[in-house]
Amino acid sequence: MTRFPDLSLSVILPVYNEAASVDRAVRRSVDSLRQIVGRFEVLLINDCSTDKTGAVAEAVARDFPEVRVVHNPRNLRQGGCLKMAFPLARYDLVTHNAIDYPFDFDDLPAVLEQFPAADVVVVTRRSYPGVTAGRRFVSWTNRTLIRTLFGLNISDYNFVQVFKRTFLMNDASFSAGTAFITVERILRAHHAGGRVVAVEAEYHRRHTGASSSGNWRTVRDSLRDIARLWVELRIGSGRRSARTIKEGVDS
Repeated sequence: MTRFPDLSLSVILPVYNEAASVDRAVRRSVDSLRQIVGRFEVLLINDCSTDKTGAVAEAVARDFPEVRVVHNPRNLRQGGCLKMAFPLARYDLVTHNAIDYPFDFDDLPAVLEQFPAADVVVVTRRSYPGVTAGRRFVSWTNRTLIRTLFGLNISDYNFVQVFKRTFLMNDASFSAGTAFITVERILRAHHAGGRVVAVEAEYHRRHTGASSSGNWRTVRDSLRDIARLWVELRIGSGRRSARTIKEGVDS
């Protein structure tokens, strides 16, 4: 019996040149989701991989009717994959995960308990195993800047989020940057008066491959997008009141 039979969820999994990880991640996702939500889909986005990722993705999709594979004609990087995939989502709630499975969907019930009262649930990491001191500093600087400029005081903006689809599909959203695409949507929901909730979960470090989210290109793009959104919201319609919930407690 599913925990949340009335909820429907779209899950986006971008993947690039990780043929060894795809099958395991999809099977783990489906096994967990079948026990948690009434209806779901997994959108497996093959980001123009040059290894056997595409073939592995198609093979595992044949085993699960809930899995759809999308093959990008060109490499979009993680942020571009999410921007492209968000409008493809069919269900009321939308989330994403990396193919190395840093967020275990077995932890999803604590997130889904916040709906329907929440509009966005931001999953915050309890710890950062395997993250270098340099990456920690970049992340701290980014969080401090966002809090200062936008007034949304949560401890982590860049892990995993679950959005009500109505708050995710914002026609004004512009970012395709890996470090800011979901942050922009969180901040727009907050600015529009949405109820943002933060829930802690474990972060599971990757054991193969390497993340590029802390490189200079990503940092540069994030700073540019932060500045653009701040200017837009500052000179636009003005800040609307929003209920912000930190770790499940009104702040």
